[in-house]
Amino acid sequence: MSFEMNKIAGAILVAMIVAMVSGIIASKLVEPIPLKKNVYEVAIAPEAAPSGGQAAPAGPAPIEPLLASASIEAGKAHTAVCQTCHTFDKGGPNKIGPNLYGIVGSKIAEGRGGFEFSDALKSKAKEVGGVWTVDNLNAWLANPQHFASGTKMTFAGDSKAKDRADVIAYLNSLSDHPQPLPTKVPAQAAAPKAAAAAPKAAPAAASLDALLATANVADGKTHAIICTTCHTFDKGGPNRIGPNLYGVVGSPIAESRNGYDFSDALKAKGKGQTWTFANLDAWLANPQDFAHGTKMTFAGFPKAKDRADLIAYLDTLSDHPVPLPKAPGK
Repeated sequence: MSFEMNKIAGAILVAMIVAMVSGIIASKLVEPIPLKKNVYEVAIAPEAAPSGGQAAPAGPAPIEPLLASASIEAGKAHTAVCQTCHTFDKGGPNKIGPNLYGIVGSKIAEGRGGFEFSDALKSKAKEVGGVWTVDNLNAWLANPQHFASGTKMTFAGDSKAKDRADVIAYLNSLSDHPQPLPTKVPAQAAAPKAAAAAPKAAPAAASLDALLATANVADGKTHAIICTTCHTFDKGGPNRIGPNLYGVVGSPIAESRNGYDFSDALKAKGKGQTWTFANLDAWLANPQDFAHGTKMTFAGFPKAKDRADLIAYLDTLSDHPVPLPKAPGK
């Protein structure tokens, strides 16, 4: 009897040892590697303080006068670039950014199906009343980083007030209870001031060649930080939301990039063309103007000098960089 009990006890012990060892081996085989940082978190270089003691630029002008004539259909078209990161239908899921149904009049950085908002936007919400009013949305759409410095939003903003008004009108329509919008333009906004002086002619812009001749590669690399959410820049790097950009200068438009699925809009626009300096400059200024319907959600770099610096940086990421223009006398 004692011998039989010993055999049973031994069998149980062996089974326990096998189970324990199997668990250890299994945990090592599928051990997760935690991310050191958020994939979609974008580090933005701090802006230099304005020189000469000047105050920081004010936010955009009030949007109400333009809302009276805003086009919901135009606004819907403008939001095509937002669909990579957001959904707009009622009950739609969050993506990189939150679902935007019912956003107008809702609380800033709250709700949205539990979306994890940045501390920067949560803090800003307390400063501006905590609600997405049309004025707050106007300031956000004009420049998210200026509205809440440090936000996770990578979109650079829309510089055209009319486009922002159209987008706000469209977003307002996506609601069970749309907010009342202005129905007529205020008289003072409709009629230009009689005493207003004629605007001075803007100085002639420097040519792209001149800007490239004096471009700063280090500044271009800094500007490219905002692009790292969607792109990789190292040789052989993977595609993300957008393609890897190593060797992009001089390469065919909307081809190769390790099989990246380019939009039909960019394929049509770039058929038979390469990423010349001029094409890159036009693309970086406004991707949607360059190829309307492209999947690129970034609004563009409005400053020609920033674009030239970025192009010069991209040109260095190549086994065979394209020679940049030289300044006169060099």
